[in-house]
Amino acid sequence: MKKLLLSIMAIVGVMSMNAQIAEVESVTPLLKGVESEMYHPILSSDGSQLLFSEVNFKGLRLYDFNDNVVVKVSTEARAGFDASFSPDGKEIYFVTQTREGVRNLRQVKKYDIASRQTIEMTQQGRVVGRLVATAKGFATTVDGKLVTTDSKATRVRTEGAQLFIAKNGVEKAYTPIEGSAGYIWASLSPDGKKVMFFAAAHGIVITDLNGNILAMPGNYESPVWYGNDHIVAMNATNDGYNYHSSQILLLSVDGSQKQELTKPESMTMNPTASIEAGKIVYSTIDGRLYQMNIKLK
Repeated sequence: MKKLLLSIMAIVGVMSMNAQIAEVESVTPLLKGVESEMYHPILSSDGSQLLFSEVNFKGLRLYDFNDNVVVKVSTEARAGFDASFSPDGKEIYFVTQTREGVRNLRQVKKYDIASRQTIEMTQQGRVVGRLVATAKGFATTVDGKLVTTDSKATRVRTEGAQLFIAKNGVEKAYTPIEGSAGYIWASLSPDGKKVMFFAAAHGIVITDLNGNILAMPGNYESPVWYGNDHIVAMNATNDGYNYHSSQILLLSVDGSQKQELTKPESMTMNPTASIEAGKIVYSTIDGRLYQMNIKLK
């Protein structure tokens, strides 16, 4: 009887991992026949605007879903690597890279969407840390020194194998996962209560604002929030040089539920999401963008 109960529990667990979390309402290509080499999509929080760049993060383009217009924000190197919208969707923050002799110099810039004007926000530096857009501006480090226009904002960033969480103007470093080669893809949940990042060789990690681990949903890449209780991520296999498969997944934050949104052979990657718009956008390995509309059950 005990073995039977354990078997039933195992079956229930498998069913939960493959349960349908959401209904896929539509999948449509974006800018087909109009734009090419479209990678690294980033949606505004309301899902009305989209940033994308070339495969090597060169340049930055802005697409407005309402006007069906594409605007060049930047043609500079690395502009798409750390680009992000301000929370109100009115500004774009990004980092550019120029070559001076044998040195790479980087600089934070702001693009005002209404005026289409670009403003230099920092001096050039050798090392610019991960850029974080906040309600009143941005925060980053330039050659090891904190540069911010919003010192009181709650924000998160990673540096090596450390997670930095700032609250009320005080930033503290945490190491939730020991022995990881590094942390990347750090983000704050929409309600500002949880932190998500990816720890190399360990996968997605969810913590509270004090660095305490709440969940580890799985070893998936490029995670983004879909509301406060779900995550969209990329499940890929590679040999260190080439991808063999890649698909988009929808996960519950605790990892108890998982749904395949695309097939492994589709070579879909780098998702971005807006729960407000019920929208997910992702790229394919050959540089195309697709929009998927979903509805949580």
